Amino acid sequence: MIANSLDHVGYAPTDQPALKRAKTDYLVQQKRQRTYPSPSRTISILSIANKQHPLNVKPSGNTFIAIDPEILSKSQQLLGDLNRFPDNIILHIISYIDDVPSLLALSHTSRILYALTSDEEHWKQIYIANIIKYDELSWLGSWKNSVLRIPFEYNANLQLPNNLLCCDEIYRPYQCSQVDYKHIFRKIIQEEEMYHQDSLNGELGKLPRGRIQRLNEVDLNIDEFNLLYHDTPFILTNLDSSRWPHWTFESLLQRFPQVKFRQEAVNWNLEKYSQYLKCNHDENPLYLFDCNSEAMKILKKEYVPPRIFQQDYFTVFDEETSGFNCRPDHAWLIMGSARSGSTFHKDPNSTSAWNVAIQGRKLWVMLPPGIQPPGVSTDDEESEVTSPVGIAEWVISGFYNDIFKINNGDSVQVGITFPGECMYVPAGWWHLVINIDDSIAITQNFVPQSKLAHVLNFFKNKPQQISGFRLKGVKTCLEAILKDARDANASIDPVLIDCSAKFDKLGSQIDDLDEDCGELANLPKLPIYEIFVHLLNRKGHQDLVEDALAKVGKWEEKVYQEETGRSRKWEQLTEVGHKFDGLREIGSSGGGGSFTFGFDESDIE
Repeated sequence: MIANSLDHVGYAPTDQPALKRAKTDYLVQQKRQRTYPSPSRTISILSIANKQHPLNVKPSGNTFIAIDPEILSKSQQLLGDLNRFPDNIILHIISYIDDVPSLLALSHTSRILYALTSDEEHWKQIYIANIIKYDELSWLGSWKNSVLRIPFEYNANLQLPNNLLCCDEIYRPYQCSQVDYKHIFRKIIQEEEMYHQDSLNGELGKLPRGRIQRLNEVDLNIDEFNLLYHDTPFILTNLDSSRWPHWTFESLLQRFPQVKFRQEAVNWNLEKYSQYLKCNHDENPLYLFDCNSEAMKILKKEYVPPRIFQQDYFTVFDEETSGFNCRPDHAWLIMGSARSGSTFHKDPNSTSAWNVAIQGRKLWVMLPPGIQPPGVSTDDEESEVTSPVGIAEWVISGFYNDIFKINNGDSVQVGITFPGECMYVPAGWWHLVINIDDSIAITQNFVPQSKLAHVLNFFKNKPQQISGFRLKGVKTCLEAILKDARDANASIDPVLIDCSAKFDKLGSQIDDLDEDCGELANLPKLPIYEIFVHLLNRKGHQDLVEDALAKVGKWEEKVYQEETGRSRKWEQLTEVGHKFDGLREIGSSGGGGSFTFGFDESDIE
């Protein structure tokens, strides 16, 4: 049950560095402060619309209401021998029917089976399994209509008697498809609109706890970002309305009507996706998330990342920097209807990200590393992340309110980006995004100096979670590195040589594997960590790499101590036959002298 109470939500950073406090104090003196009301924290169950299902299917809870014996008898008659099974078992049986004529024939045997075979997710799977057949055909309002080639307006106006079918598996997805986030989050939207307008007037006052802070782009430089702001989300604002391209759904459709974009499980042209956006009844609408289309190659040239996000050490993987390209995809165009969005996730490879809203408003819910969102399951290493429900289900099932019970609400951060605003997502932060309106956005992943150690640690200690790198690009990169080393008669990491030899054994078949290494099995271990270190050193970042790896070493030692209760350095120094090279003598050189180890407490923090 979703709580009806309203409380304040937000975040007020404490123990700020002196430089940050000084800057805040200056802003307080120079700009008018306003007192914000206690913001809305949770949502009311009364905000959730319970619209009638088009076939008059009812929630399963209605079975506890006294039902007319005639209705019960009618239900048994309409299901025949299937009546002995609960609805979820019947639906499971139906899920195995992928032959369209058979499924259609079954739906015509009774009104109840017509409703049970109307599950949009099942028709979607049939569509996707036969994508070549349906891909070039127009969208007809629903997955079922598009498969059967029946215009949506011709659907049978069938209404089941009240409580003839009480089935959550059919009712709940429709309920979720009717969720109105503008209504549910209306108080949060009103408050964020006020904070947004204040930022446009140059008033960046202290927000209540739990709200994502706003910073003006012109007031922040790279050094301040890396020192003060790299580890917490913030919304970057800009008073210049021409800062970002003014794309709209209409203008993009006019420019790229027949260009194919990636929309999760399908790859439609923009004309068809626009048809889908105008009429769909999905619980989780398809989200266009594209990085490699012909259109995106053009659109990437029409904007410039914010200055503080242009420091990006992943550029060593770029062709322009290194002469080859094995960098994972990192720049995306995002388009989606209201109600679409992303369930809780972390960005890949421990990278940070920025996301600018071009059209429409986005609601963001964020949690720091180490705090698992309610309703999300992971293994100990967070290599397997499972979100069993979609966004709407997550909200209306109470998980949205549950998130504010974690640490009394001190961990969660919530905010809304308005058109022209840019969200910063720190590496390792969980985030969920809901499109309040039909939305267009640009996002990019990057590695700033302040997060380089985190990426190196991820590559070194979580190699099984690396994603985005393509085998073909990695092979080309290795060949270039080895050639340069031979030409310069330089030494090379044996790990790189070994991997190159394994690639050679695979032969030409690897040249056709232009796929994400995270989606392929039975591969040789990819030396992404070793390649990254090599490329960084080759670009003259030796000191930076040395400092970052020193941090990685301390983190590894801390993890080892937590897992074993022992110190790895102590074990190394007390091995049988260990030479006391790591000892230094203190006091006199005589027999009364003492020894201490050659590292201090900071080495194992």
